[in-house]
Amino acid sequence: MTRHTTARRRVRRALATVMTTLAVCGVLATAPAAASTLGVSAAQADDLRTECGRHSTEAARVQGWARSRFEQCYHSTENVYLYDTNGNYYGKFDFELWILAFAYDGSRRVDYVTSVENVHQGSNLSDELTFLTIRFDCRSTEVTCGGGPLSRADTIRGWYTKSTMDTITITSPDTTGADPYKIVNFTETIGFTGEYRNGNTRPLYKDTHAVNHVRFDSANSALGAGKFKGTVFTDHIPRFDLHLTGAGYDQEARHVDDTLHHPERTFPALIGKNAPGASVTDPLHRLMDDTKKRQNHDRAVDICRDVWGPGYAAGDMECDEYPFRTTYEGASESTGGQPGNWHGSARPIPRADNGNGGTELGKFYGANRVLDRDAFTVGIVP
Repeated sequence: MTRHTTARRRVRRALATVMTTLAVCGVLATAPAAASTLGVSAAQADDLRTECGRHSTEAARVQGWARSRFEQCYHSTENVYLYDTNGNYYGKFDFELWILAFAYDGSRRVDYVTSVENVHQGSNLSDELTFLTIRFDCRSTEVTCGGGPLSRADTIRGWYTKSTMDTITITSPDTTGADPYKIVNFTETIGFTGEYRNGNTRPLYKDTHAVNHVRFDSANSALGAGKFKGTVFTDHIPRFDLHLTGAGYDQEARHVDDTLHHPERTFPALIGKNAPGASVTDPLHRLMDDTKKRQNHDRAVDICRDVWGPGYAAGDMECDEYPFRTTYEGASESTGGQPGNWHGSARPIPRADNGNGGTELGKFYGANRVLDRDAFTVGIVP
């Protein structure tokens, strides 16, 4: 049996313990909608790990790779070069570091499952003197860090014998945080120290090796179609996909597609129109203020009336707009109330398509815990 296979089985066992603990101790959301049981299965963890391996370049960055607002991972191979106190090279060891992070929709909680695998050391180094320390930094008065110790120092032999750290759990009280959504932003920093404890070798310190950005919130009903509280990884920008056919909002999707990819078909007519939302470098941002949302829509209606006349709604039509009224890129908010210069579009579409598209957008906000000023992108699925 290889060390890699053995280590993966240890990770599965650790995750099975997490799942059991969460099933017993997890706090359910107080939203009217049914709350799901917290926890992650070994199969789900293996799936994240496999995907993480397929995104090896992103996963090796300091911020790692986020598959969703609720799953993030870090994976890298580290080489530790050791030098004596006179600056002479002494030896080296290397290891793979895996960190799987899970946030929860319905609970202000995040779990970290960490393992050190495929450890190797130079033949001139003694097993008893070669040490590796992995440490998590918990510095906030608004969260509690527990589950297991925040650091583990062990020999290379010790890491091979037991590759996993105890699962680290970080929670935040439901009523803690900034109003109106009780938001707590937290940054978890993971570092390591490599050392050879022979009395004359310099340790290698890396205080900021991996960084994980977390947000806890208790938005309650203001979120919309979602659970009353939850936790997300803010490094991930979610995407709202619209299907061109078969989803019950064909004209909504066509309107968005035209605005993003065929602006010459849209109004207001604007030379150089370049609507935002298609990429993470130019995303949309959710707007939750009801007055400003209404103003966005009113300015879009002005365009519909100007182009199609006061009877634009005849035949059960409604004035649709992109960027959506629920974004800061809407017709009023992004133009100072002067929609003639808007990098967007307003168009009459069937009432049913408009309503169904709006319903799907609300579900997207809720499922991804998209709050005020949170970024997101829009994709068109053929």
